[in-house]
Amino acid sequence: MKIRILSLVLCILVSSTLAQDKPEAKIGDPAGKLEGLQWIKGGPVELKKDKVFVVEFWATWCPPCRTSIPHLTEVQKKFKESGVTVIGISNETADKVKPFVEEKGDEMAYVVAIDPEKKTTPKYMQAYKQGGIPTAFIVDKQGNIAWVGHPMADLDAVLAQVVEGTFDVQEYAKKKALEREKYEKSVKAFKEYFEAIGQDDGAEKAVKLARQLIVNGSDQMLNTFAWRILTEVEGDKQDLATALKAAAKANKLTEGKNAAVLDTFGLALFKNGKIARAIKVQTQAVKLVKNNEQMHKEMAERLAEFKKARTKQTAKKKTEKKDEIKEKAPEK
Repeated sequence: MKIRILSLVLCILVSSTLAQDKPEAKIGDPAGKLEGLQWIKGGPVELKKDKVFVVEFWATWCPPCRTSIPHLTEVQKKFKESGVTVIGISNETADKVKPFVEEKGDEMAYVVAIDPEKKTTPKYMQAYKQGGIPTAFIVDKQGNIAWVGHPMADLDAVLAQVVEGTFDVQEYAKKKALEREKYEKSVKAFKEYFEAIGQDDGAEKAVKLARQLIVNGSDQMLNTFAWRILTEVEGDKQDLATALKAAAKANKLTEGKNAAVLDTFGLALFKNGKIARAIKVQTQAVKLVKNNEQMHKEMAERLAEFKKARTKQTAKKKTEKKDEIKEKAPEK
């Protein structure tokens, strides 16, 4: 479990320090050329006008990236006839990516490449100050960046508009600028929170940072924040109430439709003693998991753990009730 949370944190923060001194590119700017890539599956691909491309950055070690793979495959199938090409680019070596892609087979039915010379990645991830993976970019028919975001977000809806030529890039750019401001605040609060709880006099600061993060954090950030508190922080440093607030907010933002977020919310409820509701939430999480056997197994095991705890809780209450009745019964 510790490996999972560390991977999730890395997925969000992995590239946050790589582009501090470089000017930020803007939505609507020309897309960077695909250079120095080694093609693992399909390709080579050259960005051309009158065609639409989804350029996604990922890694084999990143759980959210692996979760996104079936979805990207569906996107490629859905928009293939519209001239859309999906490309997944990793910064890992061929000996790691190639066996992974081969094992996935048709589940990963889109173009895959690696960037050994780091000639392409900086033009996207660092240029647009993207602090985590997976991150996808839509390149429109004019060869410009029209959209940047998580591939499991509103990629499909935006892509349909881009293909039809009805997507308002300028309006989206304004929205993205506001999101970027909130994101930077939440990343800062995320880092400083876990530094603060490690300090003897950091409790008050940690409370303020948690409030700030819950206000500004995205669903992904809040989900990771809550999960790390629940699984990494121990003893009196573990603020279960804060974890529950963060998980509840993440679930609200995703409208109760994200399995990973529901999984975190379920664990937060459970650790806060709300077992019945935890079971209900976790049951929904298990139902929503598709095309990911490992995730389904983990979530199902947690659900079984919750149900086992409920059984023990019920048995304990019955025993206490019997003892209470015996104590009140008159002596013969």
